Amino acid sequence: MKRIAIQTALTICVFFTVAMIVCLAMGYIFAGPSYGLNLTASLLTAAASIGVLQAFWFTEAVLKKPSYLARMIGFDACALPTLAACAWIGAWFPPDIPFAWVEFAVIFFIISALSTIGYNAYFRRTAGSYEQALARYREQQGTRTDAHETGSERKR
Repeated sequence: MKRIAIQTALTICVFFTVAMIVCLAMGYIFAGPSYGLNLTASLLTAAASIGVLQAFWFTEAVLKKPSYLARMIGFDACALPTLAACAWIGAWFPPDIPFAWVEFAVIFFIISALSTIGYNAYFRRTAGSYEQALARYREQQGTRTDAHETGSERKR
């Protein structure tokens, strides 16, 4: 049941994203740029950018060795300027009020810290530390590779 709920939520997200992209394109074509369309486009760009950054920093697809702290610092160092650019382009708040930008950065770091604390608490309860889980994963991958190589050697 849980798998079905997750698959349904994922399908809804994909359809919503595709619908937003199509509607944005139609809006720009037929109505031209407007504050609402620019805001929506910047929010969609921010969401996609954060997803790409998350995949880059928190999977082993590109980076194999960094600790969780290094990954978090790298993610934040990339995410804040990315979101700031989207905020500037989409006019999320008045650009001529410097304090709004300071608040934006402070809120970003508060959310980052709280999500990191929450994730670490959850992860420690379920799998131990991030580094321990990563070591177990690497060990399993090595075991699978060894088993695969042994099986291929038998075929020779």
